[in-house]
Amino acid sequence: MKNGIKILLGGVLLFGIITLATTSLDYDADGADQYGFPLNFYTKVTGYNEITLEGGTSIEFDTLNFICDLAVASLLSWLMLLTYRKLRRRKTLKSENQVRS
Repeated sequence: MKNGIKILLGGVLLFGIITLATTSLDYDADGADQYGFPLNFYTKVTGYNEITLEGGTSIEFDTLNFICDLAVASLLSWLMLLTYRKLRRRKTLKSENQVRS
């Protein structure tokens, strides 16, 4: 149970960091803000029509992409936890062998 909580919290934290690090903010001048990696789950697009002199905004949120991004972050978190444990175990075995020598 403890491992599941660590993986879940690590996944959410990693998701936030990856999302903020890969955010594309081009909304100011006829552009789009895009959030999400590896899949974009939120997009906000703005545009201005010079003929009608009207501006418009479009917002899209894709729930499936959001869930996939969370799953990828949780998987990466799980892999990081496994790697950390393996390295810690190796270090412990190495120090025990030095004490025996």
